[in-house]
Amino acid sequence: MQSIKEVTIKMTLRLGCKELYHIFLDHMKIVKMLTGVAIIKIQKNDPEQTTEIPLPFNLGGTECKVFFDLETTGLGRHSDIIQIAAKANSNSFNSYVIPRVDIQIEASKITGITYIHGTNKMYVRGEIVEPVSLHKALLDFIHFLKEQNQPIIQGHNICNFDIPVIVKKFKESNLFSTFCETVKGFIDTMKVARKYIPKNDVENFKQQTLVKQFVGENYSARIAIEDVDSLKTLNDRKFTSLVKFDDVFSVLYHNYMDSYSDLLRNKIVSMPVCMQLARDGISLKHLKLASDVNGLKFVLPDHKIPPKSVNSIQDYFQIEE
Repeated sequence: MQSIKEVTIKMTLRLGCKELYHIFLDHMKIVKMLTGVAIIKIQKNDPEQTTEIPLPFNLGGTECKVFFDLETTGLGRHSDIIQIAAKANSNSFNSYVIPRVDIQIEASKITGITYIHGTNKMYVRGEIVEPVSLHKALLDFIHFLKEQNQPIIQGHNICNFDIPVIVKKFKESNLFSTFCETVKGFIDTMKVARKYIPKNDVENFKQQTLVKQFVGENYSARIAIEDVDSLKTLNDRKFTSLVKFDDVFSVLYHNYMDSYSDLLRNKIVSMPVCMQLARDGISLKHLKLASDVNGLKFVLPDHKIPPKSVNSIQDYFQIEE
């Protein structure tokens, strides 16, 4: 059974309290907690500056899976978005986006999308489509997400590409906080496949290969709206029973992984520990907050962080001071 002291520290850190007037009276009760208005404001405007330590992800079974894919002007994370496609239950979203840069020849060959800047005309396999500005496409996508119940974005290999790309664009458009408030997290079905399907059972873990093997269908990959349709079918046939709560990633995962560079460089903790923390939406700033009130040992076990790593992190902050 948890002590009142332990529960109090957990509540304090979860609520995002920056300082405590008195934490305990004989370790039995909270006297007062001060939560500044500025903290709430920062949290609303910049999710990366929040002082609230999130709880571990929990899937209640009512969350809506939003199958998602992007097409871009190139293969790098700094590419422009030219198409956003998504599907949630029977609802679909598809938006073509005006790029700021030219679409690379290879990308155009893969997607079938071309764009002429001089005339502002976009074509998909030779047929004209109506593109919109990036800002409008992102706003429309957020609106689509808000229509779903606790949406979780799900896509194939999105942890390595689609999520970093769209997060960057949301930040550039000052829509990132709204995006974070709207979605519960994301699931990468390639990671799910690698985790639960023996590698000897499949030729590779590409979406086309998995769809062919488990759905029995061939489809033209790299066309976003077709990708999300086939991924939803694959999920219904194979992934629904496999996905667990610890397959959900925070949309801040990559940003928070960056915050652990010093811990990793100095070998304070292992890469898997940092990945677990970032996956749950916990940054180095969160750990510092918990360390300041001696709360690491109460909070981190909830996130399956081993005691040895907890002690190493606590020692790291004490040495810094």
